[in-house]
Amino acid sequence: MFIEKKDGLPTHDQLLDHAWQTLKLKYVAGSKHRSYTEEEDAFLLCMMHRHGFGANERIRLEIRRAFQFRFNWYFKSRSSQEIQRRCESIVKMVEKEIADTRKAEEDEEQKKVAASSDAPSSVPAPAQG
Repeated sequence: MFIEKKDGLPTHDQLLDHAWQTLKLKYVAGSKHRSYTEEEDAFLLCMMHRHGFGANERIRLEIRRAFQFRFNWYFKSRSSQEIQRRCESIVKMVEKEIADTRKAEEDEEQKKVAASSDAPSSVPAPAQG
């Protein structure tokens, strides 16, 4: 499946070509009636990584060349402006997911610190007298 480099690992481009097929995105509430599929959004995210944010025309050409979307007329017929709008919404969605993950990690860390400070210390108190 992959052409291996000297150290036996696939190249960056090879990983990117196959990453979008297994990428899972967390959608926010209210996006139930979205017109793009999760597979299309993952493809757009990977193409933004490859070509850069704002390279709409290159991404549009990648969509038209992609074998997986050969019968997906809706996705293939999007203009550069529509692709840019969707890419912006995907970036916002991913940023929100990252912020939520960081907040959850900080909350968990605070709970650990609070639990360790509430626990009785094993060092005996100095004798008074």
